[in-house]
Amino acid sequence: MRQIFVDSRDRVAGTTTNFRIQLPETLTVDGRKHRARIDNLRIPLCVPTIQATVNDTIQVQIGSNKYTATIQAGNYDGPTLAGRIQGALAAVASGGWTVSYDISLLTMSISCSNAFTIVGGTYAAILMARPYTNTSTSYNFTYVSVLGVDVLYLSSPEFNTLDCIGPGGSHDTLMCAVVTQPFGAVLDVSMPYDCWITVPQMTTQSLSFSLRDRSYNVIAQVANISFVMTID
Repeated sequence: MRQIFVDSRDRVAGTTTNFRIQLPETLTVDGRKHRARIDNLRIPLCVPTIQATVNDTIQVQIGSNKYTATIQAGNYDGPTLAGRIQGALAAVASGGWTVSYDISLLTMSISCSNAFTIVGGTYAAILMARPYTNTSTSYNFTYVSVLGVDVLYLSSPEFNTLDCIGPGGSHDTLMCAVVTQPFGAVLDVSMPYDCWITVPQMTTQSLSFSLRDRSYNVIAQVANISFVMTID
């Protein structure tokens, strides 16, 4: 059994969330069936609720006219975010707008005195990705998280195996970390005690790792990550 302690601050190439580390000695995994696991994955949660150009717009259509509301970037709780969205819509689109957030049910409602349709926008895409109901003058969205990111994936091209199927059919996913803490905290997660990854045959002096979001895009805002990899 071998343990590898990984910290992105010790990288020899890349960024804090997409990096390569140099091993002190050659890692050789033969053709026999080996397995690995990840423990104590520590991730500083510094991704804000709303990011400029990433998830900050809602586009609505009233009659034949389309209006794009831009939400100010920042970290928000639910009611504050609802207020920001209401203000952004009222600033660009006609009618009386009301946006509310239920902190118990994690739901958000958007209504207007005029009939409207949500037709686009980066934040609207997040809202509409989950089940919702709507009428001609209102939308009600379920499970509206105000966490900057709700799930993170650790991946490595060296551990690409058909035994693993991650987001979008990826085969290099090592583990999934569900974000349960607020902005500013440090998430510390481990794989379930009975969960292991199949290790493909390899001989290498370096390993590469990436931290990715739900869409499997590399996260850019995290200061650094660290974890322990055990290979049995």
